[in-house]
Amino acid sequence: MTEQSASSATKPDVTEMLTEAAAAMVSSTYPAPQAESVLRGLAEAYDADAEIVLLPTLVLTETHKHGVPQLRVVKTSYRFDQMTQVQSILAQARHNKDNAHDVAESLRAIATKKPIYPSWLRVIGYSLSALGFGAAFRLDLPALGAVTIMGLLVGIMVLNLSRSTRFAALLPLLATFVAGLMVAGISLALDKPDPVRMVAMLIVVLLPGATLTSGIIELVSGYMVSGASRLMYAIMILGSMAFGGALAIAASGIPATRLEDVTATLTPQWVAWAGAAIYGIGTFLYFCTPVRLWLPSLFVMMFSFAISVVTAPGLGVPLSAGIATALGLITSWAINARLGGGPGDLAIFLPTFWLIVPGSTGFVALTGELESAKNLSDVANTAILTFFAMAIGMMLATAVYPLLTKITPDAKLIMRNGAGLILKTVKIKPGK
Repeated sequence: MTEQSASSATKPDVTEMLTEAAAAMVSSTYPAPQAESVLRGLAEAYDADAEIVLLPTLVLTETHKHGVPQLRVVKTSYRFDQMTQVQSILAQARHNKDNAHDVAESLRAIATKKPIYPSWLRVIGYSLSALGFGAAFRLDLPALGAVTIMGLLVGIMVLNLSRSTRFAALLPLLATFVAGLMVAGISLALDKPDPVRMVAMLIVVLLPGATLTSGIIELVSGYMVSGASRLMYAIMILGSMAFGGALAIAASGIPATRLEDVTATLTPQWVAWAGAAIYGIGTFLYFCTPVRLWLPSLFVMMFSFAISVVTAPGLGVPLSAGIATALGLITSWAINARLGGGPGDLAIFLPTFWLIVPGSTGFVALTGELESAKNLSDVANTAILTFFAMAIGMMLATAVYPLLTKITPDAKLIMRNGAGLILKTVKIKPGK
């Protein structure tokens, strides 16, 4: 430790740094157990005896030797470029013991960072995510064309409304309602069944699958307050979206017979694989994944998708989703460790997580139940089992991956900062 870093560790700036780090990790959607582990390692590096409380919208930090408690309200949700920068800053701070005040300022600046891609390109990404998700469900060409065009229109609306403090809270309901009206018309015009799933394709990036699963992880790990609040928040979002979809279906007068859970298989199997890749590229653009992470993210996505496809016939959807989640998360940690510097394991993994998408399954079930009690009860059960299985898969990955490699001092450093490792480990070099 340098003389400068040693002196910085005796200042109240440490509390400020830990508070900003905690807020940044909450905004990056880290589950509380993982975030707490990272923050504990950061506090140890600065010789701080810290108490940190993490909630989905609030963090409270106190260091016994370095100042008064600090409270921070969290209202933002970070893009992938922001997540990547957060993880890189925390990894370097933990390793280099940088000036605490400078680290806090760097973390604070991330909240106002402009997207790395222009708005028009993000709208195209939104449309591609809808197209890819539809292709993964193997819709025919007319339906895929319709989904692509509707995705452009919904993407423009979502991107503009998300910037408005007045309409941001209503965005899930409004987006689903508009998407539902368009899909109802297309379903009738093209004579396509299962319009509920088509709606899910248009709003898949808004679905709270990650939030649901993170809430389960926190509850199972004993973080009852944060887990319950995160789970309730996700359920409210899912409910508002389902209500918007049901309202659109009711307003359009679409027959209840079309709400059956029917997945079209009108295209060759390879279309589903191409759809998964297109969906990934769409999410990369919309959520601003740095270009250097495109290939690693795409590899993890296709690897996990292959596991889920191969294992689903024999094991069922929930168990296959859990296995795919665990192996995909371990693979993202391995790639992240090889890249060095903590570039963003969540940015690599989250597109894969959304492709498995327990949130869309739950949305389909809720919307169907609101319209017809006879439909989609099996889908509701599948949704519940799926996000439970994915949560358990994430927890198993966290417990297992240290056993898959030799643990060196530098490897422990990487693990504490959320980079993870498997098979082989590279050192995080200062300034890299």
